[in-house]
Amino acid sequence: MDPLARLIAIEEIKQLKARYFRCMDTRQWQEVGETFTRDGVFDCSEGFQHTPLGGKPIGVEGPVTTGRENIVAWIKDAFVKQTSLHHGHCHEVTIDSDTEGHGVIAMNDLIRDGSRTKTLLSAAGHYWERYRFEDGAWRIAHTKLTRLFNDVDPDGFYTAGVDDPAENVAV
Repeated sequence: MDPLARLIAIEEIKQLKARYFRCMDTRQWQEVGETFTRDGVFDCSEGFQHTPLGGKPIGVEGPVTTGRENIVAWIKDAFVKQTSLHHGHCHEVTIDSDTEGHGVIAMNDLIRDGSRTKTLLSAAGHYWERYRFEDGAWRIAHTKLTRLFNDVDPDGFYTAGVDDPAENVAV
């Protein structure tokens, strides 16, 4: 791939991830689905956890969801009682071929209750991703969410709609 095509692909992937965050936060579920490949994977096994320096992971293990429709259903169910704000930044994207790439995106998210007045979660971490060019566009083929920290409301974020992540998985 020539340098200009590589830069265009990197920018398209950055736009892809920005669209994913915006559409998730504005509840545009069809558009969220379009950011994933048909056989996409969302690995949230560590997404509900954080690991203290030198320690072991704290928190429940989240689901690994496969397939565009299942991913959208899981995200939609997870946020049915909440509102969210996701920010992605510091994109590190590598184009591996004309049809594949990978990257890491730093993220912050803020989750509030349905009234949008009570903060349930403020967290930061990374999305570790693989991308594939499918149906004329770059899409997320695999994403894994990891957290550096989770500041959780004392009443517990997980009691606000995702107590048992396994209940929200559509596999």
